[in-house]
Amino acid sequence: MTDGKLRVGIVGKRGLAFVDGFRALPRTEVAALCEIDEAQLTQASEKHGIPGRFTRFEEMLDTVDVVVVATPMQLHAAQTVQALQAGKHVLSEVTAAVSLEECWRLADAVRASGKTYMMAENYCYIRDNVLIREMARKGLFGEVYFGEGEYLHEIRNLHHTRDGGRTWRYYWQVGINGSTYPTHSLGPVMQWFTAVDSSERIDHVVCLGTGRRTDPEHPHEDTSLLLCKLRSGKLIKIRLDMLSNRPHQMTYYSLQGTHGVYEASRFGGQPGQVWVGENRTDDHRKWQPLTQFEEHLPDMWRNPPEEALRAGHGGGDYFVVRDFIEAVENGTPPPIDIYTSLEWTAAGLCSQLSIDNGGVPIRVPDFRDPALRPVTLDLPPPPYKSFQ
Repeated sequence: MTDGKLRVGIVGKRGLAFVDGFRALPRTEVAALCEIDEAQLTQASEKHGIPGRFTRFEEMLDTVDVVVVATPMQLHAAQTVQALQAGKHVLSEVTAAVSLEECWRLADAVRASGKTYMMAENYCYIRDNVLIREMARKGLFGEVYFGEGEYLHEIRNLHHTRDGGRTWRYYWQVGINGSTYPTHSLGPVMQWFTAVDSSERIDHVVCLGTGRRTDPEHPHEDTSLLLCKLRSGKLIKIRLDMLSNRPHQMTYYSLQGTHGVYEASRFGGQPGQVWVGENRTDDHRKWQPLTQFEEHLPDMWRNPPEEALRAGHGGGDYFVVRDFIEAVENGTPPPIDIYTSLEWTAAGLCSQLSIDNGGVPIRVPDFRDPALRPVTLDLPPPPYKSFQ
């Protein structure tokens, strides 16, 4: 720390989205950026006024207290473990890992380090999702028992470089079948359930797909459905589609309870709809716009600081950083801690086993219990190749 401030280092230019959030906090300073492309490193550092510039991750670690891991997803686990072992706090982009063995290594590393780890799932910080979480916590929906989320984001242009080469997404998002990128949809819905019952977690998953029609070059099926059965017997449905020829729809959610229901809008600019009331037969139920329930938002969200208004994702990037740094300074668990991050990540990893085996149920490990770890050889992490 310098002058009592936490020095933040960002690895991967995607992490620049959090720069304004960190700078809004007087106790942090963005001290370094690490990027393998020297031209992009220079351009981004000058644009954002970042003094430390590195092309080697190991060298940056020696100069910072906090690391934002925002590289391609196949690098997240290895770089997070390396940062934790160097005594750094870590804010990691999604997903946390790309294999179950990596998940176990991450859990081991966080426990051994005593440092703060948080996954930066910013869809949990979308204003409407925060409001529904508070309404669920206050019991407005009664007992919640079904939720769903959809991430429909056609990104075929991101699978290749301009010269026709293959990007990391080609291998790690559509080069594998199943729900390979589930946390934007799953995270907010799981938070709604755990707001009511903090012990709730995913027990097992089932995954099925539509087949390959739009872009048969990839193993990934056009649409996959991930069903998450919770320990309580409740159900969450996640739809992932990164290939179909259609407009984007990345933030559809719904929640059903015994005393109410929420349906997000499927079209931009239109509010989500809510119905709450007694559990009885009634042909005269009428939807109300979600905006009529904003009194249930936390005060910080109803009256956000100017810094939040300037941040990306509707202010979500500011609140991600704020929650993370508060956890670092107070030594308290962050809202999306290591076990929550691994559960949401592992649901997608287990979906790959399910879809490859005809949709059979696959149990999601509980990473809180090291005794449940399968017996494996103590091999080093695989030698990752760097993709653009």
